[in-house]
Amino acid sequence: MDRWKELNGDVVREVRDVILERFGTNGDTVLVAVGGPGGTGKSTFSRALADVLRHAEVLKLDDYKTERESRRAKGIYGPHPEANEMDLVHWHIEDIKNKRIFFKPIYDPRRGGIDLTEAYQPARFNIIDGEISTYERFMEIIDFSVYIDAAFSTQLNTRLTRDIKEKGYTLQKALATFFGSNVREFLRYGTSGRDNADIILFCNSDYSLEVSEKNSRN
Repeated sequence: MDRWKELNGDVVREVRDVILERFGTNGDTVLVAVGGPGGTGKSTFSRALADVLRHAEVLKLDDYKTERESRRAKGIYGPHPEANEMDLVHWHIEDIKNKRIFFKPIYDPRRGGIDLTEAYQPARFNIIDGEISTYERFMEIIDFSVYIDAAFSTQLNTRLTRDIKEKGYTLQKALATFFGSNVREFLRYGTSGRDNADIILFCNSDYSLEVSEKNSRN
């Protein structure tokens, strides 16, 4: 994480400054989506952005995955809408917007399902972290969105490193997950988030980030 901050501290602060310039003068609750394909460093970026924004919390959408056995039976992966509790995500995002405390699920990756919940207290800035966060369905309520893109080679390298070393996947399973999730499903369901993003970042092969494009949805 320290090396990542050395590489990307300036970019994180640049994104923070854009958000504060747009929303810093009012006291409204702000929803910031951080989306993009798997393996681009969304969660690391989300935590770093929350740290520099202050008065910020991160809502991890990985916790809203449906049961693993259900996904396996359907032959779907994480980016597929049916692989996520989309209605619950929308309700909880609305709760944040209305400053209501709610109980969010906690996904257990070992069991492949949800057993526990925990309270989420809406903050001034709420970072909605996950590949589905920039899907079209949520854009009507999201205030600001960041899309992190990367070459397929970078996404694959992350999959192989993370899934094999950290999750214990076989090489065959890691490759199958990459092609099913990153190549097939995200290209079908998630790339519209790039068109709707306020800021597009590009993750290089060394995991350094650069600002690729700035847009405006307003």
